[in-house]
Amino acid sequence: MDERGGVDIQVDEESYEIKAIKTFLAGEISIGDLRVSLGLGRAQTYRQVNRYREFGPDGLQSKKKGRSNRAHSSDNRERIMAIVREHYPDFGPTLACEKLSEVHNIRFAVETLRGWMKADGLWVDRRGRQPRVFSPRKPRERRGELVQIDGSYHRWFEKRGDEACLIVFIDDATSELMLLRLVDHETSYNYMNCLKLYIDKFGVPQALFSDRHSIFRVTNPGANREVSLTQFSRACGKLGITVICAKTPQSKGRVERANRTLQDRLVKELRLRNISTVEEANYFLEEYRRIHNKKFARLPLSEENAHSPTSNMDINSLLTYAEHRKVFKDLTISFNKVRIILDNTELSRRAIGKRVVVATSLDGDIEILFDEIPLSYRMFDKIRRVDDAPEIVDHKRLGAALRMATAVCEVEPHHFKRNNHILAGFRKHFEEPDDSKSRELKNAPPEIRRKYEGRSRAALGVHPIVVLESTLRGK
Repeated sequence: MDERGGVDIQVDEESYEIKAIKTFLAGEISIGDLRVSLGLGRAQTYRQVNRYREFGPDGLQSKKKGRSNRAHSSDNRERIMAIVREHYPDFGPTLACEKLSEVHNIRFAVETLRGWMKADGLWVDRRGRQPRVFSPRKPRERRGELVQIDGSYHRWFEKRGDEACLIVFIDDATSELMLLRLVDHETSYNYMNCLKLYIDKFGVPQALFSDRHSIFRVTNPGANREVSLTQFSRACGKLGITVICAKTPQSKGRVERANRTLQDRLVKELRLRNISTVEEANYFLEEYRRIHNKKFARLPLSEENAHSPTSNMDINSLLTYAEHRKVFKDLTISFNKVRIILDNTELSRRAIGKRVVVATSLDGDIEILFDEIPLSYRMFDKIRRVDDAPEIVDHKRLGAALRMATAVCEVEPHHFKRNNHILAGFRKHFEEPDDSKSRELKNAPPEIRRKYEGRSRAALGVHPIVVLESTLRGK
């Protein structure tokens, strides 16, 4: 202690490496122990000892100390950053580095510029950014003023069934589940069908709040940068419903939180009742909706109901798929692999060369409109129909058409141009069964098929359409 009663504190300025080398030079430890202490190889250990003997403790310092290898000078850094501040203050480091190379002929590493911009406060990386704060939004006051909709893909039946999509309609004012419907996929048809069920039960809501799915908004604008309406948004516009697309999931958090609750509670309820099909689940969802609302729904701020009545509306004619088709000179329209023939009227003749609207309802009924006036027509189906076959709804006929096309392709040859190709005149060969070329092409080996890039046509008697018709006639 000193005279004032303080404590003398001695600071040992020698490093661990210096003490180890001194101990070795004093003969207290071997070279092997010194190697382990310094964590160096044998040659490097002897090199460090020799430097200490020659230069003392300063010899152990790196010779690179005080020197910058390929470092930019402070003047160069200030010159570059002055250009960035003047011309590219809101640019990212990568784009700013590209512009410095293209415009100012200054080339260096992007990461170097990134570090300079971060030090000067011109760039904040993801780690440095503050998390976004989403302020709570006040719910709407009236029931039906805003309805949040969403589709939730989940294994609702766990391992008892396939994955399905649950379409949820929840009222913003009361957090009340208005509609629950399990479907195979999230499509415009399923949303229209759910909206029809909702309107039949509660009325027409004022607005729907959805995500930015392509069902609700056109993701790719047209050639003139014009944003058109989707089929669902167009149908909602006819009903007077405003479709609002949320920019973030947090803005429609009410339906997102409801989905998380349903993925927990509804899955267990389906398990307890041993429900494993979509049909059984949809029958039970109405009961579950009442149970859920009894626990989680709240009263609205206003008792006024914002739903519009549907007494003067034809919902089936408003919830339709509308597509434009051109009217040919023979008063026909091509639609869904079907030729539609318009009746020869004055209004139909005025539509020649112009486009009409082909509206398909949810039930599959087709209506053709020209200047909002319906036109009478008759169907001429290109795809031949087999008698007594089960009725197929028009908008769901794709699967049956593909199966028929696959069967036809098994026996039909490749379609060739009307030229001198050897397989182009196959109909003529079949008219002459004794023709040698007909017999050659009838059972052509693989070599001939590869040579002529096709396969021969099977006999007309085994064509799938003929076989089906003959089978049904035989029954």
